[in-house]
Amino acid sequence: MVFDEEYEASRLKELQVWLAENVIDIPEPQEVTLSDFEINWSKWSGKFKVRFDEFECQDTFGLEMEMTGFPKFYFPLFTSPLGVPASYRAIEITSNTHKAISEALRLTFPKLKPLGRNRVTGIEITYQSAVEDRLSREAIEETRSLVVEDYSVTVRLEDMGFSAAQLSNSEG
Repeated sequence: MVFDEEYEASRLKELQVWLAENVIDIPEPQEVTLSDFEINWSKWSGKFKVRFDEFECQDTFGLEMEMTGFPKFYFPLFTSPLGVPASYRAIEITSNTHKAISEALRLTFPKLKPLGRNRVTGIEITYQSAVEDRLSREAIEETRSLVVEDYSVTVRLEDMGFSAAQLSNSEG
């Protein structure tokens, strides 16, 4: 198979035009609200939706725990647009908006024990370790009762200390 430089250049240009037309660029909002959580409690991962001020993104964001034990989110993606073998973010946000989403997740999900070997006990925590090995039973139950069907968490960006966060569910 011969590499056709002109074809690849035109394909790249076509992809760039397609991405410019289809990627949603979110201007920095006053607040972000995370809701509609669907959690796999055995893996402490899942997905959720984000509302930027009054604009609710229809795509879901992914959720996993970092090796440090903190929650981490993943953007909605376009997979192989126009047949190009790569994935691209479907949404672009500012770094402050990224920080606000991360803070909302930290307000919702407690930090798990990080991956690695405990120097005192010698017990090793891996990605395959049970959640119960990384977090107390009380914290697990508290989080599971917090993140119910109508749970949401809002963080205002103007309060970069994030003291204006609001948690809500039907019981709270």
